[in-house]
Formats: sequence, structure tokens, C-alpha cells
Amino acid sequence: MRFLLALSIYVALASCNKLPMWRGEVNVTAMERKSIKACGTGAPTDAGTKAISRHPYLQSTTVSTTIVAWGSTEGRGTVVLREPGDPKVLATSPAVYAGDPTRGKARLAAQSGKEIEADDIYVMKAEFTKLEPGHLYCYQLLDGDVALTELAPLTTAAPPGAPNAMRFVALGDTGSGDPAQIAIMKRLAAEQFDLMLFLGDIAYESGTARQLETRFFAIYRDFTRYVPVYPAIGNHERRTRKGRPYFEAFVLPEPERYYSFDWGDVHFVAIDTTERNAQQLAWLDDDLGKNKLPWVIVYGHHPMYTNSLRGPQLWIRKAFAKILTRHKVDLVLTGHEHQYERFKVGDVNYIVSGGGGGQLTSFYGRSKALKQATVHHYLAFEVSAEQLVMKAIDISGNEIEALKLTKEGGGPVKSKVNDKPDDKSTPVAPEKTTTPDEKLHDEPDDDTEHDKVKDAPKVDAPPAKVDAPPKKPGG
Repeated sequence: MRFLLALSIYVALASCNKLPMWRGEVNVTAMERKSIKACGTGAPTDAGTKAISRHPYLQSTTVSTTIVAWGSTEGRGTVVLREPGDPKVLATSPAVYAGDPTRGKARLAAQSGKEIEADDIYVMKAEFTKLEPGHLYCYQLLDGDVALTELAPLTTAAPPGAPNAMRFVALGDTGSGDPAQIAIMKRLAAEQFDLMLFLGDIAYESGTARQLETRFFAIYRDFTRYVPVYPAIGNHERRTRKGRPYFEAFVLPEPERYYSFDWGDVHFVAIDTTERNAQQLAWLDDDLGKNKLPWVIVYGHHPMYTNSLRGPQLWIRKAFAKILTRHKVDLVLTGHEHQYERFKVGDVNYIVSGGGGGQLTSFYGRSKALKQATVHHYLAFEVSAEQLVMKAIDISGNEIEALKLTKEGGGPVKSKVNDKPDDKSTPVAPEKTTTPDEKLHDEPDDDTEHDKVKDAPKVDAPPAKVDAPPKKPGG
């Protein structure tokens, strides 16, 4: 009886915790992208509209490699690289199937001769190696001699110590399909960035293939054609066969559920907070121990600190926080709670950024965050070897706050908030004033659209042959 009473109270509070849906309009002047001007928009040709079921998107880009992925109705295609303004082909990569090898033939047959549905998408990938670091190329999809797209730009990752600061954006809990998500997407058109991080819950409610298409790829395709996207899995993506459609859609660095990559002077680490995994913790400890870059940003879905009704995920904090502190991680970005919060525990800055489009939620209990705001928003970063600047921008284009971290000559990190020195730390752990539910991270597999399937055995496909571009003189 007590349990039922407590449950009813929690449900009532959770219902009251949700705020009205955002309704409004956003008019933004898109910033001109020099790379698009140099190459093109990558729009599908007439032939491409029939052969492409998901627009091309960039994946797993490094200083010397990149992957172009797309949805194909024919199960074939080739990608070529050119220098801007030069018709000569530098490199050619035939595409291979990137999805579940046990379902590929059936999926391709299912979409033959009828209107394409998101559940039938046959994901192809073409990989390029031996590229120049920080270099702009123009890529194009072909089927034989037939162009499926116009030329589009791709830029390899900048090397450490590059003269220009690298820029990226981060968004959490975007996948509602509501006006707020569209408005935030439009705001991004005014930003310059090299890559995109997504902090989970990109496809409500259950992360099905259809929801991934309509609430992620179709919405962000004018960005993901030009810059690589690096997501972290959320609990809503996990709901469908433990994230199978999610992992079929994205071509991420190994081991995929969690992974790391470098760009410029930043070492990025994506973690999986949707399941308890001792192997991941050992991997994380080893990965951070090997890092040599000046900045480390770890990102995932569930927050270790928050003032939300649901409270922090204590098991996640217990599992990860000691490792993050020991390796002096600079920033930890998470979502899950649909609001903005900033904490500093020890020397680690924790940002909760779940305002990318989902219905906002209010705070609960006394405020212990150094900053909090209930508003849709995104994060914009600019990072050089000695300085990291993060700006939280709300749906109206206003700056919620700006955090600046500076490292000079190997000395301690200096912090500024809104250009004023600020070394404040979170005084009291938020969990002392909230009641966390430790089961919320592990929600059931509630997909009702598909039969449940067991994990397919991994099949190693032979690597595609790639013609590398010739080295430049002196390169």
C-alpha cells in the first residue's frame, strides 16, 4: 500500500514537473559556409532522389580518414573525392553495406519497387584513408557514371596545435520532432562548427528506425552532410532491441557503445550510461590514461549531478566520477534532464544540457547548481591549445552564460564565467536534497513495432579498396 501511494505521488510530481510545450517562431540568417561555397550543397540529383533513401552524412572523421554514409535503395554506389574547383578525381571508394549483416538482403528486397519507408533503409558506407589533416575536400555519390548528388564539402580533423581554434556544438534530448527542436536547429544555422555532439535521446519515444529518420536525420541533414556527427546513446534509443536501429544507423569508432576520438587539441570520449558495464570502465580508465592532448571532454546521456525531480544517477556517478577526477577531465556533458545546469565538483565541470527540443522540466528542491535555467538551448564551443570557451545559447538566441577555461604553461586551470574570474565549486552534493530513482536509466525494451531479435553475430566484412590521393610536394 505504501509503495502504491509513493508511486502515485511520484507520478503526480513528474506530471507537474513538465512545462507547457514551446510555441513560437525563429527567424535566423544562416551564416555563409565557405566550404559549401567552394564545393556545393550535396543535394540529390534527379537520379539520386530515387536511389537515396537517407541523405549522405559524415562519420568517424580523423586527421587522415573519414566515412561517408547514406541510405540506398539499390544497394550499390561509389563516392569520389576532388579538390575544390578541380574536376580531377583524387580518390574513389566503392560502398559496402553498413547495417546488420543478417538482415541486409531482406531489407534491400523489402524496399524494392515501392515507396521507401524509414524501417527499410539500407545503410551504405564508403571509407577514405591517407587524407591530409585539416583539409577541405569535395565528395560526390555516384552510381557508375551517374551522379546521385551534387558535390558537397568534407573537412578532415585538425591536428593538435593547429593555428585556428576548433569549433563544435553539443545538444541533448533533441528527438521530439516538436517546434522547439526545429527552432534550435534553425539557430544552429548561425553558428560555424567543425562537428556535432549529441547527448542522447535523439529519437523519441523508442529509437526505432523510423523515429531516427524523421526526428534526427531528416531534421539535421543540412548539417550532417558537411560535418561529422558523434552521438552518445540515450535511454530512448536503447528501448528498441537495446539500440539496434541506432547502431545500424551510425558508423562510430570501436567499440561503438562507447568510443573516443581526437580533434585539434581536444580528446573526446563518448560513454554509454544506459547499462552497467565493468568493461567500459576499464576501457575508459585506459583511454584517458593514454591521452596526450591538453583538453578532455567526456559526454554521455545521464547526469551525475542534477537538481531535477528524478535526481542524479548515483550508480553512474559512483562508477565514473573517480575515474574522471583522477584523470583531470575538464568537462563532462550530459542530457536526460530537459534543462541547463552547471556544477563543479573538485576540478571537473559538469554540464547538464537536455534542452535540445524535448518538453522542458522544472527543477525540484533547493538549487545547488552554480547555474541553472529552464529553457531550450544548445552549447557552442571554441577551443585552442590554451583556452576553451563554452557558450550556452537559448532558443531566442540569448546567451545563458559563458564559461572560459584557460591553461597556460602547464599551470592550474583558470575559470571565468561571463568574463569574470570564478573558481566556485558546488557546495553540497545535489543528491542530499533530492530522491534519485536508480532504475530510470534502464528502461524496458518497449518497442511494439518489431519482433524482438537476439544480437546478431558480428561478421567482418572485407575492407573496401580505396585509392588514396597523391601526397602534395613536401607533405
